[in-house]
Amino acid sequence: MHGGSATRLDGDVGEQGSQPAATSCVHTLRYTPSARLKIFLSYGHDRFQALAFHLKAQLQRRGHVVWLDIEKLSAGIDWEEGIAGGLSWVRDAGQDGRVLLVMTPHALRRPDGYCLNEVARAASLRLNIFPVMVAESVPPPSIAMLPFFDMRDCVPGEAEQALAKESSEWRDLMKGCLETPTFLDKAERLYTMLELFDSMTNYGVPAVAGLANLSLFPGFDSAHLDTPRGNSVRRLLSPSLSVSPSRGGSILLETSAEELTLTDANLQNGEGVSGGGADMLAVNFPPASPLNVDKDVSGVATTAEDIAHNTPGEDATVSSRKTRYVLSYDGSCFVLAQQIYHDLTGAGFSVYPVSSAVSSSEVTVGSDGSATIATGEHSSREDGLQWASAEKDGKVILLLTAESVGRPHGVSLNDVSAAMSAGLGFVPLLVRPCEIPLSICRIQWLDMTDCLHYRGGDSGTATSLNTLRYESRKGQLISALEGTLDHEGQQARLFSLLAPFNFQRQISQLTERFVGREWLFEQFQQWVQGPTTSSSSLSTCSSAPAREPTSRRVFWVVGQIGSGKTSVAAQMIQRCPEIAAFHFARQEDEQTHNARRCVLSLAYQLTTQLPEYAHYLQSHEPLEEMVPVASFVELVSQLLLGPLNAIARPTTYRSLVLLIDGIEWLIPALSSASSMPSLSGGSLRETKDEECLVSMLPAVVSRLPDWVRVVVLSREDPPVLSKLHAFEPADVIVDHFHQENDQDIRRYLNLSLSKLPLSEVDFAEASAQNVDVVPDNNHEFGLEQVVELIARRSEGLFLYAVNVVQAITEGRLRLHELAELPVGMGAYLQQFFASHFSDHDMYKRRVRPVLEVLCAAYEPLPLATLARVLEWDVYEQRDANAVLGSLFCIEAGYDADSQLLRPFHSSVLDWVQDSSSSGDFFVDVASGHERLGRWAAHEYQTLTRTNAFEFVNLNYELETTGDEKLKAKIYIVRNACNHLMQAHGGDCMQLVAAFAADEKFQLARRLLHVRAAGLQSFFHGDISRERAQELLARRQPHRVGSFLIRYTSRQRTYCASFVAALDEATGNPKFRHNLIHHLANGSYSTVAPAEVTEKTILYPDLISFVEQYQRKGVLTAPVAREAPLNREISSNADEKPGE
Repeated sequence: MHGGSATRLDGDVGEQGSQPAATSCVHTLRYTPSARLKIFLSYGHDRFQALAFHLKAQLQRRGHVVWLDIEKLSAGIDWEEGIAGGLSWVRDAGQDGRVLLVMTPHALRRPDGYCLNEVARAASLRLNIFPVMVAESVPPPSIAMLPFFDMRDCVPGEAEQALAKESSEWRDLMKGCLETPTFLDKAERLYTMLELFDSMTNYGVPAVAGLANLSLFPGFDSAHLDTPRGNSVRRLLSPSLSVSPSRGGSILLETSAEELTLTDANLQNGEGVSGGGADMLAVNFPPASPLNVDKDVSGVATTAEDIAHNTPGEDATVSSRKTRYVLSYDGSCFVLAQQIYHDLTGAGFSVYPVSSAVSSSEVTVGSDGSATIATGEHSSREDGLQWASAEKDGKVILLLTAESVGRPHGVSLNDVSAAMSAGLGFVPLLVRPCEIPLSICRIQWLDMTDCLHYRGGDSGTATSLNTLRYESRKGQLISALEGTLDHEGQQARLFSLLAPFNFQRQISQLTERFVGREWLFEQFQQWVQGPTTSSSSLSTCSSAPAREPTSRRVFWVVGQIGSGKTSVAAQMIQRCPEIAAFHFARQEDEQTHNARRCVLSLAYQLTTQLPEYAHYLQSHEPLEEMVPVASFVELVSQLLLGPLNAIARPTTYRSLVLLIDGIEWLIPALSSASSMPSLSGGSLRETKDEECLVSMLPAVVSRLPDWVRVVVLSREDPPVLSKLHAFEPADVIVDHFHQENDQDIRRYLNLSLSKLPLSEVDFAEASAQNVDVVPDNNHEFGLEQVVELIARRSEGLFLYAVNVVQAITEGRLRLHELAELPVGMGAYLQQFFASHFSDHDMYKRRVRPVLEVLCAAYEPLPLATLARVLEWDVYEQRDANAVLGSLFCIEAGYDADSQLLRPFHSSVLDWVQDSSSSGDFFVDVASGHERLGRWAAHEYQTLTRTNAFEFVNLNYELETTGDEKLKAKIYIVRNACNHLMQAHGGDCMQLVAAFAADEKFQLARRLLHVRAAGLQSFFHGDISRERAQELLARRQPHRVGSFLIRYTSRQRTYCASFVAALDEATGNPKFRHNLIHHLANGSYSTVAPAEVTEKTILYPDLISFVEQYQRKGVLTAPVAREAPLNREISSNADEKPGE
């Protein structure tokens, strides 16, 4: 039993409205504290948040740890990942974890209520949710069967709620309510209930909470409650307590029809109650005042006045005041930026001074299309960014307008790139509707669109501040800076469903020093502005055959590894406004090779760029029902082809562009582990050509509206050329542009080296030491000659030049050593490894094992996971970056445990695997597979010895949270067998066999697959009962647990058809057909709506239902449909519920 206090209770009880009041009595409940609770506090940022803050403060004073968003999250971070991390923290606490839900209309309104996503995640993790009703609101389906604790009489009434929530009158009313005996008594009951019970449905909860304080959500007073199952709800709220404490029973099970009412209690401050741990009962204590606590907790708001003024605690506030902020804006927003600066500095924030308004005359557009601000203004902005980045957690307050962030001339785009490179966070403020930069589209913005008056209705020129509206937004902005941006925004639901990738850091790194490629961008502009029906080609080969009209809607860039294709793609995203969505398939991250997730990520980005598209998705078939069950082909149709053909062409641009880089990695055969092998004979559907995005691309392009075009970038690999032959010849083959490549490399070298302190270099001495540096001019040696030398030896490969510049910048390469530079990237890597790892024994002992694992890994591994695989101690983990050298870097993660070790470029890992090129530095990738496979097997065995269901009970989300240990477990399920099957160890296949025979591991793989690939056993109105049995019987050999899901229009519900058993005599399958009811609140149940009670298990979607019955062993082997999903409802099914 949990607890932390000795509590006295008194009261009169009886079933509400039907039984006479019992005799008043008083009890003292003593319970011994057993653990510190970990509580996730879910609440709305609304007029009632003061109550939530009060509960949080008092729970902390009782010794518990409370997760509060405004303290744990900060503006500009990926809040979705932060929330998921907080709930994972509660899950890891086990029986000591709680989710306390403060229910208000603002928090739970549909579809974008502040807490809906938190509740859904908590329910999927099977966390203990305690609903507290503060203001009338509709519960989410996942908690509709729980009783709730009623505190509606602890806040101002409906009439007072008409007051402005920021007004002093409202704050005073809230302050008074939080000091009333009613609130203090109920709050004490709530604290005790959290400490004693791990569920709202525990018997005994009514005794502590009080019958008058517990209620059922609407719908539980109907006639169906007269059933035996329905009456259990009433029994829960009116427990019969008959066990005597003398027999060792609990106080909560020994008093007949007596409600326990809190009076006075003395907290034991986390220590045990004297007299032992047994629960004790005493009577005849007179009623007393509410709980008084003498212990002081610094940093926590403890007075009603503090709480009424929305003071969440000093820690978060002080931290936000220490953060440095810099404003980025265009000239039309200057008056708003100036006012924000004035108000924030007045509130104690550190903000870089705003400069004068930026007029259009101060902005020039360069030949590359980028906007450049006049020198003085640019210097001021650059100084501001440097100032903000000098301290930890610096942030850019970005005022979003078409002029500030519109591509390619937005005056703030350079600030965005520079801020990302410097590791600054973002606080986006939407001043005028515009396209959010794709690189930060995952960050929720604050709406300030009504804060400016515009001259003559021209939204490009602001004349004055809309003081009235700005004042209402100012408090929200300050609250956001003190905690987190309100994540109730319209994107929350879509983000959760579509799970987009985050390429922000990669874009930042690739565009940091980007120069050149104007010739390529010129061809891109000619293509994007040109007609789709033209038969002309941009190919370098004039004799190439003309392309079909459809293929003109694809711009195809081909180049060898290291030619800078991905950098070009990143720069396109930053400067080309036509690009509305993009995807990077990265060689080292197999998750980005998943075509299904690629489509989901593209769809999410389109919602941030096209309001009409977002409206279409939110107003048509519920995504919650479509996304989980759709196959890849159906996702393409439902998320791309259908919506884009249904909406009108945007008036802003001639064409809208989708960009995919590294498309060769979306071909399953080129992926390191194309699919999870069905070790146990399951029917995981084999990859077919129509489920390969690259194979489908010609057909998809032909079905897109003519205003949608596609950019693809790839290597010149035969499989890609074969599948995309309809688009041949490629528009740009980078390697054919010898002169342009050479000029771009020289521009890059000039720009990069001119920023280095070369004035301190004695060029005469360098020339004397290297008489053969430049054969045509042996007696002059300056910057021009340095550029000439590096350009010649790069052989047109950008990666070579970038590596050399980095080596010079870091002091690893001196100018007098340039003559020793080899020609070509392979020779450069050979020289680097030979010089940096001259101690070959150290290389074999410390470096090669790391390279083996990095080469074999299917996804980037957090440094903490890598350390466990290689059995590093803390010193080896700390020194990893120094040992590996500059070709590898440690990339920051969500926290210290999620840092990633990455190569400078994927070509490094390709080179070390080529024995003919790398020589003594060759790395056997099979050894890496063996290391990872053995680690996975050992980790699995260790964890399952402690908890046999450790991997079965994981939450297999598409976008895993920042929890490194959770990611490692999912990695094991996804990849352990793939590693072992590619290893050479003698017993590795024995480990594979052990995994294949482990039913729980196979179940975990099926659970992972159903989330990753969708519920492909779903037949929507496609078949009758007889047809379902025919499909199940066709599967050979017959297997108990084979199943499919279908729809029956006669019953107007879903049905799970499955093989329940095999006939002992004939071996033929016996079938069952169990109905799955879709309830009015959106959830699913195996019980008819009229029979639903608080004991009924509800499922938020069909996949959750399948997951649960897979865990039970009822559904084991999905029978995948072969025909496309039929969204029409059939009318020929005649179903009866299964027995």
